[in-house]
Amino acid sequence: MLESTNPPLAARLTRRGALGMAGAVLASTGARGADFYDGKTLVIICGYNPGGGVDLGTRLIAEHIGAFIPGRPSVVVQNMEGAGGLIAANFIYNRAPRDGLTLAAPGRDWILKPLLGFKNARFDPLKLEFIGSSGANNDIAMVHRDTGVYDGATLRAAKKPVLFGGLPGVTINMAVPKAFEMLGWPVRVIAGYDNTARIVQAMEQREVDAIYTAGVTFGRRHDLTDTGIVKPVFQAVPVLPGVATAESLVEEKDRPLIALAHGQLSLGMPIVAPPEVAPERLAILRLAFMAMARDPAYIAHAESIDEPTGAPLSGEAIAAGAREIIAKITPEAVAAYAKF
Repeated sequence: MLESTNPPLAARLTRRGALGMAGAVLASTGARGADFYDGKTLVIICGYNPGGGVDLGTRLIAEHIGAFIPGRPSVVVQNMEGAGGLIAANFIYNRAPRDGLTLAAPGRDWILKPLLGFKNARFDPLKLEFIGSSGANNDIAMVHRDTGVYDGATLRAAKKPVLFGGLPGVTINMAVPKAFEMLGWPVRVIAGYDNTARIVQAMEQREVDAIYTAGVTFGRRHDLTDTGIVKPVFQAVPVLPGVATAESLVEEKDRPLIALAHGQLSLGMPIVAPPEVAPERLAILRLAFMAMARDPAYIAHAESIDEPTGAPLSGEAIAAGAREIIAKITPEAVAAYAKF
C-alpha cells in the first residue's frame, strides 16, 4: 500500500490545487457548509462483508477522501451486508441521517432492482444523491485451469458443467453466468457465498470452478492470476486483449438478456447519500470525490488493487447514466430477468 506520509511533490501540488478548487466552490456554497465537517466523522456503509471487492473499493475511498473535504473529517467504513447490497441501499434511503455524514456503497448491482420487481428493494434510485464512482467496471469470468476451459469455445464444449460461485440475490456476479446456463451452456451457478473473496477461496479448494467478477476481486491475488491458476474466459467489455465479450459468445437474439444482466456495470460502484442532503454539503462531497479521484496517491493505491482510475464519474454523470439505463427497461426484459 502506498505510504500516505510525505507524498511526492506532484501529489502534494495536486492536492493543493484540488483543495484550492474546493475553496472556490465553498465560497459559492457558503461558510456554513465549509465549517460543517471540521471535527466530524463521515461513515460509509458498505453493502458487503469484509474481504470482497466491494469492501476493498469502499475502504480505498474511505482512506483517501477525507483529505479533500474541508475540515478533514475522520472517515470510517461500516459493513452492512445482505441481499446483494439491498440492505445497505434500503438503509441509506429510508433510515440514514440526512445530514451529509452518512454515505453508502451498496455495491455494483443494486440501482435497477426496484424496477426489476425485487420486493425487498425499498428505494427510488433516482431520489438518492449520487456522490461519485471510480469508473465503469469490467467484469471478467475467471475459470480454474483444472477445468481445461480457457476461452469461449472450450467453455461451450465442456464435458461437465463449469460451476460458477455466486453471491446471494440476483447480482451481476450471478446473473450473467445464469444467463449462459439458461441458454443451454454447460454452466451451473452455486449461489449463496458471502462475498467474492469467499468464492475465490472456494475455487482454490475446488468447491467451484469459476467466478464472474470485477477485476478488483483479484487485485491482491496475483498469485492466482500471474501463475495461470485462474484464466480469463470472457469479459463484459473488450478491455483484455484476446478475451471475448460475454455478448459476443451468444446469438444476436440473446444479447439483450446478457445486456440486462450486466445492469449498471457502466456506472461502476457508486457512492450515494440519502435524499435531501443540504445542497452545500452535497457539493462539498461531490467535489471532494472528484478531486480525490485525480490525486496521484489515490490513483497509485487504486491501481494496486485493480480498481478503475481512468474515467471517474461525477455524481451528476451517474444520475444521468442511471436515468438512461432505466429508460431502456421494458416489461419483456423484466419478465426475462425474473427467470434468474
